[in-house]
Amino acid sequence: MRFIHGLSAETTQLLQRIYTHSEHHRVRQRAHGVLLSFQGYTPKELAHIFHVDRLTIYHWFTAWETRRFPGLYDRKGQGRPPSFTPEHKDTIRQWAHLFPKNLNTIGALIHDTCGLEVSKQTIKRVFKAFALSWRRIRTTVKKRPDPETYQARREALETLRAEDRDGIIDLRYFDESGFCLVPYIPYAWQEQGDTMAIPSTPSKPVNVLGFMNKRHA
Repeated sequence: MRFIHGLSAETTQLLQRIYTHSEHHRVRQRAHGVLLSFQGYTPKELAHIFHVDRLTIYHWFTAWETRRFPGLYDRKGQGRPPSFTPEHKDTIRQWAHLFPKNLNTIGALIHDTCGLEVSKQTIKRVFKAFALSWRRIRTTVKKRPDPETYQARREALETLRAEDRDGIIDLRYFDESGFCLVPYIPYAWQEQGDTMAIPSTPSKPVNVLGFMNKRHA
């Protein structure tokens, strides 16, 4: 059975720092694997922990034993080449805006256009590299109010608020809300700082009415 032996306290501390703070996922994995092997974990157990085969674990051991800390890093030219060219990525970004809710459609377009068979996880990683995030779409009103009418109503409301503060009137605010019994607002991939919205549609809600003043009475 193959194990990592002879790690000094200083080497162990450096490996722990790399495992904790390195910005490279593979480097963190390899440093962690070396530490766990030194603690007595078998290659079979490490393969299960890191979801790789035992041959990969043996490659980690060999790289560590021959090159020490540089062996934790990929040599230039190693590693899997990128799946997408910059042109592919530009096209995929456009598809993300056209089909923000359907990864299956985008996967089919990638297969038909780029000739690549990719998983949903790969597409998600590409979207995250674009600073897209998966979050709920918001609903918006169908029409914006007329600016002049809106400003006139704001000024009228300020007058009423002043009279309420002076005790001339008891200003009450009225609002209503409807609760749909079958709510559904979908999620979609969206740019950071840009929230997608869909117009609200008529439904059969349970309506609630309320009156309240500024003193919560």
